[in-house]
Amino acid sequence: MSARARSGAALVAVIGWMFSPSEVHAQEAPGLYANVYLGPSRLSSTGLTESRPAGGRIGDNAKFDGGIGFGGAVGYRYGNGWAAELAWDYRRHGLKSVGGTPVDGDYASSILFLNGYYRFPKWGAIRPFIGAGLGWAQEIDIDIERNGRELSYSRSGGVAFQAILGGEFELSSKWSLVGDVRWMRVGSRDFKAEGAAADGTLTGQLKYQPMSLNLGVTYRF
Repeated sequence: MSARARSGAALVAVIGWMFSPSEVHAQEAPGLYANVYLGPSRLSSTGLTESRPAGGRIGDNAKFDGGIGFGGAVGYRYGNGWAAELAWDYRRHGLKSVGGTPVDGDYASSILFLNGYYRFPKWGAIRPFIGAGLGWAQEIDIDIERNGRELSYSRSGGVAFQAILGGEFELSSKWSLVGDVRWMRVGSRDFKAEGAAADGTLTGQLKYQPMSLNLGVTYRF
């Protein structure tokens, strides 16, 4: 057998081992768990137009500084690699400029998710996993400060989606360290002015598409 053929056979064997249902590497104890996480978040640019009687109008592409996110979840592991959880996720990103005009402010969200996961067999000391979530936006708000005045705009409702890729390192039979990357997408809706911002208007199909890198801990009951 050639070296290339031997390498191919070894790769097939490894893949087969990873996805085979043998109890040696696929089984885990079923039960409830809780998880909390924290990490940096980045937000893609989006188009918007803001108008106010005192301050005029700005518009075009809005750009953001790096942000931060955190959240928590309570879920259940079924003992076969699958798990489901109810989670809450918060993100906040600094607003840097709109149409090239420097501005201060932030773009933040509070979203509830129903997530599903599949944990693969361990790769060394790490158990990799993939996940996906369907969510509902409790609130997404954006604050814009210019000409010495900050106005706030918000929206509630709307469907959110996320994809998750990560790994888990067991510290004990109860505790684990968890790292993951999350990509989120939220459908567009209109933003309404809040309180003192009633004389301002925010228009445009604002996108909310953050990506975050998180580190967390999981406790299994």
